[in-house]
Amino acid sequence: MKRKMLKCGIIPHPRENEDLRQIYFLLTYACNKACPYCIEPNVHLGKYITEEAFQAGMQIAHHLDMQTLYLHGGEPTVHPNVVRLAQLAKAEGFQVNMFTNGIRMDILHELDGIVDEIRFSYEPGLEFMFQEQEKWKSRIKLYIMATTDSYPTEESLMQVVDRALDLGMGCKVRTLNPVNPYAYEHQFVPYLHNKLLEMPEEDIVCDGNKAAYWIKDHSVVVRLGNMQLNPGHLKYSVDPDGVLHSRFTHSNKASIVLSHDIEAQRTFWEPLVERLRNI
Repeated sequence: MKRKMLKCGIIPHPRENEDLRQIYFLLTYACNKACPYCIEPNVHLGKYITEEAFQAGMQIAHHLDMQTLYLHGGEPTVHPNVVRLAQLAKAEGFQVNMFTNGIRMDILHELDGIVDEIRFSYEPGLEFMFQEQEKWKSRIKLYIMATTDSYPTEESLMQVVDRALDLGMGCKVRTLNPVNPYAYEHQFVPYLHNKLLEMPEEDIVCDGNKAAYWIKDHSVVVRLGNMQLNPGHLKYSVDPDGVLHSRFTHSNKASIVLSHDIEAQRTFWEPLVERLRNI
């Protein structure tokens, strides 16, 4: 199947599940949490994007025909002017989404109705993230970071999914992208990965470059972070210095010590992934 290049140079996979005209603005490297699977190599190094750099980055984003602007980090809510930056992005006509750890709920309520979608990065125990959608103007969505340590069984994971759906929240399940030693060791969730072998290959989609499939009557996508279907694809970001990047730099990837057992699992999946890459 012939693949069409977008104006920005991105070539979507034929089964891509979302519009890839997305740009991530790293408002800051600062963060008020320390997630072991964090992909940002500069996390906790501070720095805050200026309004001038943000404005300049948005003009570049327009030139690249980007449609969605992500407020990202670090943790975007620790930026002292995050509300102002969100307003500027909305005034420029972007779909404005953000990823957050949810700790600064006071700031998130200030952003409610400005940001189009607020995505909570969920781990077990973060009960405050369960919010009733009807109390928010912005779309709220639970992004469940799935490992077998956190969810040893499919039932334990689905209990969280169902709770979010019952509140009217959106929901996505994500396994870890092996970008550092912790994520490398926890990248496989067998009861999620094995489903790929149980379904017709035509039911497998590409979600932001990774193999994925739908559950819960097509309302929840499961994204397998260690299964790239479009290797090397461009992913644009603007760092806190205002510098444009066309690829993400992942944290501590060079420090990973390969495991024979994990590499054996990757070899097991490679024929399927390779077939899907070449569609």
